Amino acid sequence: MGDLRMVVGGVGLQVRDDGGKKEAILFLHYGGGNLMMWEPVVPYFRDTHRCVRLDLRGHGHSDAPPAGYALEDMARDVAGVLDALHIDCAHIVGSSLGAEVGLALAVAYPQKVQSLVCDGAFHSEYGPYGIHEAVDVSVDEEVRSQLAAGRAKPESTYDSAEALIGEARSDAESWGTWNESMAAVAAYNALELDDGRFAHAWRKWARDEYTDHYFAARFEEYYAALECPIVILPGEREAADVMVSDAMTGFSRLADRCEIVHVAGAIHPFGWLLMPGAMSEAVLDFLAELCD
Repeated sequence: MGDLRMVVGGVGLQVRDDGGKKEAILFLHYGGGNLMMWEPVVPYFRDTHRCVRLDLRGHGHSDAPPAGYALEDMARDVAGVLDALHIDCAHIVGSSLGAEVGLALAVAYPQKVQSLVCDGAFHSEYGPYGIHEAVDVSVDEEVRSQLAAGRAKPESTYDSAEALIGEARSDAESWGTWNESMAAVAAYNALELDDGRFAHAWRKWARDEYTDHYFAARFEEYYAALECPIVILPGEREAADVMVSDAMTGFSRLADRCEIVHVAGAIHPFGWLLMPGAMSEAVLDFLAELCD
């Protein structure tokens, strides 16, 4: 079927669907990513699954409306895409933001989610599964100051797509995460504006509103309401952080059927781009267990 443009609730969404009559697996990208991040991964699933990926609203080649960036908004978009593709139920693989949207989808539309893979939603920011001592962000002056500074900063624009990609490369190289797959994601994110300049496809207003919702989220509420099997795939840094690891363990006990699987060398959320074979093997093992 290839690339499709779908309108769900008035929002245009870019979708890539391999088609076929096999079980569907839907891939949801990280914040600032896009559907291109899954191209190294899809070959590991194509023989056994119908592979669907999309750009979440405010990302990639999808529309960036002025509002609607709560997890439930994006989950509603994804549910609409599944309906439009006549997919009754799918396995969901989510990276970071995509994992959070996958959780929201599984809770709001349990009949649509057969299983869930979370490379993300490892902890809440506040509360019993949080990593901050404050009760919530309203009384956390340090975080509030950081968020205010981010909001006040104007959106970055660039003279050319090459300049935007060059900055992404510089950032990734500082972490040792640049490769051809990362380059493809960065190139896809280069959005030409009406004045001929370029901006990152994850527009500033989309990032700002999502961030507000994220700091208020209590992911324990989602895990406790899950009806489907779930696997959590943390990166090595998250697994080594005591507070984050404790939160993940707590989340796994809230869900009826949840396991935590460690992939050696994984770097959240870029493992899918850097080591697609190992990450895909962990997912395929999880899916095979569901059939036992």
